[in-house]
Amino acid sequence: MMTSKERIRATIEHKPTDRIPSTMQCVETEWDNLKKHFGVETEEEVMDILEIDTRILDMPPYIGPENENYVNEDGEEVFTHPMGFRYVKKWNGVEYNMHIIHLPYDHIETWEDFEKFDGWLNPDHYDYNAVKEFCDRHEDKAIRIGWPGPYQVFTQMYDAEKFYINMYEKPDLIKAMLNRYCDASLELYERMFEAAGDRVDILRCCDDYGTQISLLFSPGMWDEFFAENTKRFVDLAHRHGAYYLQHSCGAIRPIIPNLIRLGVDVIEPIQKVTGMEVDGLKADFGKDLCFQGGVDTQGVLPLGTPDEVYEETVRVIRALSPGGGYILAPSQDFEGDVPVENVIALYEARKEFGGI
Repeated sequence: MMTSKERIRATIEHKPTDRIPSTMQCVETEWDNLKKHFGVETEEEVMDILEIDTRILDMPPYIGPENENYVNEDGEEVFTHPMGFRYVKKWNGVEYNMHIIHLPYDHIETWEDFEKFDGWLNPDHYDYNAVKEFCDRHEDKAIRIGWPGPYQVFTQMYDAEKFYINMYEKPDLIKAMLNRYCDASLELYERMFEAAGDRVDILRCCDDYGTQISLLFSPGMWDEFFAENTKRFVDLAHRHGAYYLQHSCGAIRPIIPNLIRLGVDVIEPIQKVTGMEVDGLKADFGKDLCFQGGVDTQGVLPLGTPDEVYEETVRVIRALSPGGGYILAPSQDFEGDVPVENVIALYEARKEFGGI
């Protein structure tokens, strides 16, 4: 029997595995639902029950200067994230969502502003001993790290509308800001790899380049602003014996050839949107990429029956797993509106397939 680490690595390499490998992430509300259902106290116990192959540490714990919370004029508690943005929590009827109210890069309008700014991500403010300890606890699991990448997290520090306008009006300034932001992220990941003793299996960066119907950028503009830094993250992962996983929600088919050219190994989460049909993705890109996700979190998972989830999961596995190159997961984190029975049905469906 393969270990989880062996299973994940083999499937990314399109080699045979003893069963379909899997991963999972949940919002806090859904973790609570699952713990209650199984009568356990920890997320780790839930993942053991569901036979999840990965363990995820996005970033090390923050140990930098303390950022005090305060109450704003609306009576809301304002939190400051270690990355520098400020936010409040809003109840959506199921769980609390983060609403950003302050963007630390927003006042950078000129080169002078850029040169004077000292609020970039500081890799010194994180506890890398925790990375080693995390790997020690999960020796047989596939270890995944990463969150900031070439684009998306940047827009939690800099106004998105201003960003898109300045890609046209001030492209050199935007590129310099992106490069500086990526420099810090790359140094943080370098230190994580070193602390792990190169036991990390996957570096995953989050960059939602698509909407439900199209890309946010033309493939040419994507190349101009994001390709070079994407290659830097890919090369970092490969230098440490890890794979690079590109997270991007939305309709990103037009840039998949660009991602392959840069050496990306895995893409997720494969939402059920225009151009991301699983059969077509496997036919056109399956020899070059591993796919992760694909079971729809907008439709069947929150709204369907367990039988419907099971059938849809079987369909996705049949499309994406032949010849290896598929990691079972939903098309986004499990949200709090997904019935526990549907989560279980998703992972039960892989048992039809055995080794691949």
